[in-house]
Amino acid sequence: MSQKDYSRQVAKRQRIKKSTLIVGVDIGKAFNAVGFMDKDGNVLNSCPKLYNSREGFEECINLIEGLKAKHHLKDVLIGMEPTGHYWRKLAYFAKDHGYEVRFVRTTALKHHREIDESSSAKSDRRDALTIANITREGKYIDTVIEDGPLRQLRTLSKARERLLRYSVSAKNSLHAALDDYFPELHEMFWSMGSRSLWAILEQSPFPQDVLLMKESTLKELIAQSSRKKAGSAQKAKALCDAAQNSIGVKQIGGADRYRIEMCLEEVKRTVMTLKNIDMQLKRMLKEIPSAPYLMSIPGIGPLSAAVFLGEIGDPVNFHNARQLVKYAGYDPQESDSGSRIGRRFISKKGRWLLRKYLFFMSMRVVVLSKYFQEYYLRKLETKNRFGQHPRRKEMLCAVVIKLIKVIFALLRDKRGFEDLAPVALAAA
Repeated sequence: MSQKDYSRQVAKRQRIKKSTLIVGVDIGKAFNAVGFMDKDGNVLNSCPKLYNSREGFEECINLIEGLKAKHHLKDVLIGMEPTGHYWRKLAYFAKDHGYEVRFVRTTALKHHREIDESSSAKSDRRDALTIANITREGKYIDTVIEDGPLRQLRTLSKARERLLRYSVSAKNSLHAALDDYFPELHEMFWSMGSRSLWAILEQSPFPQDVLLMKESTLKELIAQSSRKKAGSAQKAKALCDAAQNSIGVKQIGGADRYRIEMCLEEVKRTVMTLKNIDMQLKRMLKEIPSAPYLMSIPGIGPLSAAVFLGEIGDPVNFHNARQLVKYAGYDPQESDSGSRIGRRFISKKGRWLLRKYLFFMSMRVVVLSKYFQEYYLRKLETKNRFGQHPRRKEMLCAVVIKLIKVIFALLRDKRGFEDLAPVALAAA
């Protein structure tokens, strides 16, 4: 542990006073286990079952207030392990009642359980008391519960990511169906999201359907649905030739037509919904004062800015850029022992969606920003601790860390990014 990390942990430990009631919650789907401690580690009470209902939450509040009155305590600090999505209801309920809520890592819970009990055996009650003990020692995460526009951004960006995965699955299903019936379409339409392809599949999804249509009709259909109307005649002719020589399944029945129709509807629905979500994200970004500072960096658009701000929440919660690097899971780790020197790698313990989009952002900024491009090229000339030139992926991770530091400075100083010089797109 570095000196800064130790000082921060000491400050968190000193935040807990003699008058603080520490509550540890082991979150479950149906019910939660709760343990209560004071600053000295004395167990004041425990409750193995508090159901995730209005009655269960109110019972928890009554227990807290009763212990505060009994032991003459004034403030409350609740620690919990953020299991799945089940923690949200209780966390926001406690926040609405004025209690401070913090989180502990799953790895910390596992290690402390073995230290406290000298065993890896677990139970809900034991875990609740272990979480309370971790919180009492100041070893909780600095993350705070966000609300307002930033929470809405994170909720919508998470929903978009789930829908994106479903959209890829829907396109793969349509691709597989066309492989059976009309595989030649892949050579003419590279994307399952092509509007021209949708129009053709709606009117004539099979080769025999195409042969029954006139070439002029196909040309008009493609021209109306495509942005490139100039090549509609050539594509219509190629489509007729492909249908004439298609190697797809010839015997077509009602189930086959329903399969194509179902797959096409799923692709259209997911693609259009993704566009609607992107429009909502752009509108929500207008309510975030810090969004223009982030998007002033070449290569960072509305979607990347929305995911970044939604994942980190309020930037003032981070005291330095190093905290933000660790929060994203890009903090370098090393495994050295004696004379053995291990390879460095990133921890990947932070927000996975934030980490994913930061990597995408790094790939764009090294192309569109002169500042980051020069930094990337300088890094490529360096050698690692083994005397080898680093791989491209390692250098992009270094660019991510640099990008986080730049973003932190922009958000802290409330100013836009000033690049060294514009980069020509042709050179990129």
